[in-house]
Amino acid sequence: MKPSKSSLLLTNGILLPLLYSCSHIPLEDSAASVEVFYSLAEKTNCEYVGDVIGSDGNVFTYLLMSNIQLTRGALNDIRNKARAMGGDTVYILREQLQYSTTTTFVGSVYSCHKPG
Repeated sequence: MKPSKSSLLLTNGILLPLLYSCSHIPLEDSAASVEVFYSLAEKTNCEYVGDVIGSDGNVFTYLLMSNIQLTRGALNDIRNKARAMGGDTVYILREQLQYSTTTTFVGSVYSCHKPG
C-alpha cells in the first residue's frame, strides 16, 4: 500500500525538523578564536562590549541529546554571539544554568584586541 500524500507531508513535517533539531549548535569558523573564561582574570587592554546568553536544547531535543552535546552547543552559541558582537573574550558570569530542557550560559563579552 502506497502512503498517502498527507501522511508523507505529516511525517516529513514532524520527523525532519525533529531530527534536524537533534544536532547541537555548530561553532562558526569566525568564532573559533573567541576565548571563554570562568573566572574574572585581569583584563588588560580589553573593552566591555555587552552581555550575552548562549543556550542549546529545547522541548523536542533534550531527551535525544546528551548533557555534553547540550553544553557544547550552548558554549558554541555564546562564542558565536560574542564574535557577532565584535568580542573575542567571554567571561562566564555564573555557573551553567541547567534547566529541564536546555543548557544556558550567561556571560560578559570583551574585545581584548587579539588578532583573529
